[in-house]
Amino acid sequence: MDVSSQFEPSADAAPPGPRAIAVRTFIKFQLAFWAVFLVIRAVAAAVYFPEALLGYMGPRLVLIASYLAATTLIHMAAVRQTAWSPAQRLVLVSLLCLLASYPLHLLELAFVPVMEVPRPTGGFFEYFAQFGWVMAAWAGYYFALDLLTQSRAQAEALKHARERAERAQIMMLRFQLNPHFMFNSLNAISTLVLEGRNRDAERMLIGLSRFLRHTIDTDATKLSRLEDEIRIQCLYLNIEAARFGDRLKIQCDTQDDIGDCLVPSLLLQPVVENAIKHGVARKSTPGWLRIASETESGRLRFIIEDDGPGLSDRTESAGGVGLRNTRERLAAIYGDAASMTIGPRSEGGVRVVFDLPLLRDQRSLAPAADAFAPP
Repeated sequence: MDVSSQFEPSADAAPPGPRAIAVRTFIKFQLAFWAVFLVIRAVAAAVYFPEALLGYMGPRLVLIASYLAATTLIHMAAVRQTAWSPAQRLVLVSLLCLLASYPLHLLELAFVPVMEVPRPTGGFFEYFAQFGWVMAAWAGYYFALDLLTQSRAQAEALKHARERAERAQIMMLRFQLNPHFMFNSLNAISTLVLEGRNRDAERMLIGLSRFLRHTIDTDATKLSRLEDEIRIQCLYLNIEAARFGDRLKIQCDTQDDIGDCLVPSLLLQPVVENAIKHGVARKSTPGWLRIASETESGRLRFIIEDDGPGLSDRTESAGGVGLRNTRERLAAIYGDAASMTIGPRSEGGVRVVFDLPLLRDQRSLAPAADAFAPP
């Protein structure tokens, strides 16, 4: 599964519509069909009337252009019948081809003296019996082309609809996290104000405004640099540090050469928030939280662990919308190529491990450093 292709800037561009597909395909079909017919007639003239070949080609090109123009007009009449079924359009095309055969026959007769070939003696019906297969073949190929064009247009429309639905799902899951985080943060700020810790409340409000500025400026459907995601998690932890003070000890270990790796924006935030809420906040003694990132066997691994009460007092359902949406975002973006596992630490607490495809930033994305500047 090619993950990065889902996040190219051109992904939002609508695919060409059925009419655009039909025009391109019809032009190619017309040129190919009548070029083949020209070659067939030229070879026949070379075999049966070699002495007239030089004078034959000029008028024959004019005749081929007339065939091409006539069948183009037939096509224009058929495509206007958008409410008709393919079978009805086939009947219309067949009848128009039959009607067009007579003036084309007269044009052939008009060029006979110029081409210096024997004049047909059997009239229109002999001409139609001899060359009617050309228009019949054109009508048959046109009918097949009509069906193929419609199926391709429907497939393109379905593919585009699925891509838009997937992007909408990813954005919905990402933005569902913001009200969850906002409620917790505003509740914490309210607590600080009630406790008279106005400086901490002000510090937390400034940090919250920077964090929200980052979430607004970040496209939820695109992958972000790992270094920016780690930086925003540090900003989030600074918000929480204003509330917990010395009760929160933070450790961040990131492999030096993986800052340009690409990850979903704000992927870690609900897990880190869950560790704070169900780990550190439930301890009477100072709590510890660690965020680590590393590569292993061509994969990118995140580790978020704490020394809280452990899984006996914490389940994924307790994490609410955050952990559930994180799993759903991973599935929407990576399919089966990524995983999130939750388990106990041997020293106590909980350990969450993300295992993701290792994608490098090949487009030199500009860091989102301005998101961390004071508002």
